[in-house]
Amino acid sequence: MTSEEESQVNQSILDRVEALGGGYVRDAEVFAVNLMGVALDDDEARPLCGLLSIQQIALDASQLSYGTINALPRIGGLQSLVLGRRALSDSQRSELGRLGPSVIEVDA
Repeated sequence: MTSEEESQVNQSILDRVEALGGGYVRDAEVFAVNLMGVALDDDEARPLCGLLSIQQIALDASQLSYGTINALPRIGGLQSLVLGRRALSDSQRSELGRLGPSVIEVDA
């Protein structure tokens, strides 16, 4: 996929992020999405899995199923996933930890 095609794929998802009330930073050094103030459901969160070359996703995970949460760390290149308002079990933490990116739980 060319960088232009990658940019088009990302932009359609990022437009949806903004429509939901979230934001993003995308420049030469950082690509991050922030949806911490938005209580997403599974259907709203799943498209994030299509992001290419994203480094960080931060979101309110209070309404997400574990299946959706488990899909997010599988995004290629993701370095950190910040989950707000969601307590994971020890076994879930362990499973997500094996997928690669850092998974951080916050109360916000």
